[in-house]
Amino acid sequence: MTINALLLIDGVASHGHQSRGLVCELARHAEVNVEEFFVQMHSNWMRGYLRKALSMSSQQTLDWAGHCFSWQQDQYSVPDLIISAGEETKLLNAVLAKRFACDNIYIGRQHGVRSSWYNAVLTLDEPVLPNAVSMNLPPSRLSPDRVSESFAAYLEEGGDHRDNYWGMILGGDKGACQYTDDDWQNLAQAMNALAKKNKIKWLVLTTRFTSKGATDSLLAGLKSRYLESINSYSQRLDDPLPLLAARAQRIYCSFEQLPILFDVIASGCPAIALMPELAQPNRQIRQFFSVLRQERLLSVASIAELAEARMARPARPLPDLLKRKRQQLFEQWSAHCPASMMATQRH
Repeated sequence: MTINALLLIDGVASHGHQSRGLVCELARHAEVNVEEFFVQMHSNWMRGYLRKALSMSSQQTLDWAGHCFSWQQDQYSVPDLIISAGEETKLLNAVLAKRFACDNIYIGRQHGVRSSWYNAVLTLDEPVLPNAVSMNLPPSRLSPDRVSESFAAYLEEGGDHRDNYWGMILGGDKGACQYTDDDWQNLAQAMNALAKKNKIKWLVLTTRFTSKGATDSLLAGLKSRYLESINSYSQRLDDPLPLLAARAQRIYCSFEQLPILFDVIASGCPAIALMPELAQPNRQIRQFFSVLRQERLLSVASIAELAEARMARPARPLPDLLKRKRQQLFEQWSAHCPASMMATQRH
């Protein structure tokens, strides 16, 4: 038996990666046919109607609610399981699951969510809903095996096999995290010092939160002989993280980019969360970092510590520990999806 999994994608890369990560783990246990639908609502005023539709049992009402998102059933298989992440997907997820009477999973915050809408809600928060599953390492499409496959394909295409690279994933102003010009300048000087001391070059990746001014400020101070490449998600159609994790001996990532930081950890590459001077991580992030540091899955450093090059060599996550965490999360959420999980018992 094959599970028809429908992923609802909202255009935010990290949300899509988490949904695909869930499917990757499911595919270890059963055959999965995956289809993706890009969520696009015709009008914002329809949100209220959709909430009302969820409280009604009329098939016609549910069909019409799907049209609010340009849903066309004849283009997709009837789903056994619906998966989505991100605020923009949560209502359509619930509507379609009710429309097809299938299992569904939502990855995101519990705020504004009713437990009756989903079989399971995967969240980074403390569980409030009875069907909430708390994650300390979210699902990821990355794994040590996938990183190795990406590197093998890269070498077959004539790629550079040298191992003297470190990765740097840049964030930017987001919520309580604010970067100053001094942060970017200090980071550039620290990268110069580390490159000289360790005889490495940098592979730099920007994110959607990295402003042009921040990038320009960093590049103005970073010596070109220490920079191997700089890329951004907006410049690439493919996913740059698997190859970055394969080529880099370690990866520094701005601490506020949690989804990307979790992906780096899942890849098996040593991960370091980087803190600007005005960083104000909330209690939840501090708890995450404390647990991950205890498990030797993450190191944490401020830009000031990085500049002084005093940080100890980061630990490489143990593949067996990452595998156990993936399996544990799978067992937790699959327990809430008995119908679609019947296929895993026959696999």
